[in-house]
Amino acid sequence: MSGIIKLLTDAVANQIAAGEVVQRPASIVKELLENSIDAGATEIKLLIKDGGSTLVQVIDNGKGMSETDARLCWERHATSKIRKAEDLFSLKTYGFRGEALASIASIAQVEMKTKREQDEVATYLRIEASAVQEQRVDNSPVGTSIAVKNVFYNIPARRNFLKSITVETKHIYEEFQRQALVNPNISFQLINQQNEVFQYSKRNALERIIDVIGKYKETDFIEVIENTDIIQIHGFIGAPNICKRTRGDQYFFVNERFIKSPYFHHAVSQAYEHLIDADSFPTYILFLTVKPEKVDVNVHPTKTEVKFEDEKHIYNILKASIRKSLGQFIVPNDSQILGTENLSQWLNNDSMHRQWEPPKGHTSNSNSFNPFGNQEVKKQYSHQDWQKILGSTEYSNNTPFHQSQNPDFSNPVLFENKPVVQILGSFTLSAKYIVANINHGLYIIDIKLALQHFHFTEYLKQLENKIGTTQQLLFPRTIELNHTQLNVLLEIMEDLKYLGFDIGHFGGNTLIINGIPAQLSQSNEQEVLEKIISDYLSTQGEIRLSKHQSMALSMARQNAQVSSNLEKFEEIQHIINQLFSLDSPQFTFDNKQIFISLGSDTIFDMFNKNRKL
Repeated sequence: MSGIIKLLTDAVANQIAAGEVVQRPASIVKELLENSIDAGATEIKLLIKDGGSTLVQVIDNGKGMSETDARLCWERHATSKIRKAEDLFSLKTYGFRGEALASIASIAQVEMKTKREQDEVATYLRIEASAVQEQRVDNSPVGTSIAVKNVFYNIPARRNFLKSITVETKHIYEEFQRQALVNPNISFQLINQQNEVFQYSKRNALERIIDVIGKYKETDFIEVIENTDIIQIHGFIGAPNICKRTRGDQYFFVNERFIKSPYFHHAVSQAYEHLIDADSFPTYILFLTVKPEKVDVNVHPTKTEVKFEDEKHIYNILKASIRKSLGQFIVPNDSQILGTENLSQWLNNDSMHRQWEPPKGHTSNSNSFNPFGNQEVKKQYSHQDWQKILGSTEYSNNTPFHQSQNPDFSNPVLFENKPVVQILGSFTLSAKYIVANINHGLYIIDIKLALQHFHFTEYLKQLENKIGTTQQLLFPRTIELNHTQLNVLLEIMEDLKYLGFDIGHFGGNTLIINGIPAQLSQSNEQEVLEKIISDYLSTQGEIRLSKHQSMALSMARQNAQVSSNLEKFEEIQHIINQLFSLDSPQFTFDNKQIFISLGSDTIFDMFNKNRKL
């Protein structure tokens, strides 16, 4: 009697592994670039087409491979980087799993040419879906060229999950620039659709940073150097005046490997406390060197998540070293606020520690001091929560309405036919809520959500109806975007017209702004556009909104500014009338409650719920 358990074929096993290793074309770019760096290349060229879905090709001048190695490297668990498990704790290379090339070959059509310096001819190999179709000698310079074509051609379901060409291209650019940042001694070139996009020659670390990030000069950066027994830190942080309203120019590299760490990002943000606005993001490119046995990079195939043995100490050292560098740049060395002349004394001073501990399974953005002790208001986000990507609308220094009072929310007030709203009395609570007697009912309204909901609805109407109002500028202004931002803006430029922008492409990365929405007349045009682009890219990734929803939401968030005159009755009345003029005033488009209502029956029940007769 035959059993039900069967061994998977190598091809199927490789396709399953590819689900983690090859998440998108940028994953292929990462693996191939890292292999070229491990091979000792000093010149690397990347060619892509259609966001990498049609072609990803990496050409290097590394040491190349023999005929045997050229064939063997595409087998699963074949690697030149380690020999035994203990080698994982002394890694000095990027790749080590032996899964990447096998996974890539299982879901694409691959062509490789490779040649060593001592070889007279090169080896050519063509593979489709893990099967070698052709192997022969060829003519090629020393080094390796690998072309990956038609990603996921044999797994249509996976191919359908790829995002737009613009989004996939953006991810490739990001991966390419990360590798360029950490390897300034290597020249890099990127060609997209046969047009050169990036050309980075060999430079020192700071010059390469300026080449990659752009728009800045050397005096905009502050060098950070700290050497301890636990960690060595070297890199550059941006001066407070170049901090931006959007994320992006923030990089951690551990042992020359790019990582993502909200925990360490919080340390950097804390070091900038009181020097930048709470909603601004510092620029930093920091290279952390840790003993290989003190860090585990074998956590996930993408290798962007790592585990540290001394994570808390590294947090404190990172925060202290950045404060010291900022103190030397901004204030005299003897400053009580930022100076850290004696690092060890600072680290041992408990009163200076305001360390952030993320709750299990949740990453908090709050760094505000809580005068009421360790009580914590936890907010669980659903997968479709746009605030998870675009940021929270909550005020960090106010306690939200606590539902433990058990009010009855089961009877929402419906404003049918939009009757005249009669406001019999009102006041603001903690500059966050409006408490009002509306048509003889008690309403508690979230001010910022109300403003955002109104503006979102209006902007969405403008986009859907293709009607926008522009305020022409007396003197046109020019701005410059990086290559990724420019590509996205050109894609959405037609829709920006219906939001009130009058923008033209001036050539290169330069745009000319002839008009802006009237509501944003006091805003920085470049910051507004960068925020729209950032939000658009974010919502095309983990959380999917339509193009118009994303743009309307971004504009609404930037335009929903709470007035300093909100104590005035006219201001409160204006917000309430705006809100209740909408067809659906009680909930945002993603079902967030904007207000609650408490009728006399509800209040009576609350008072008498536990009363004994």
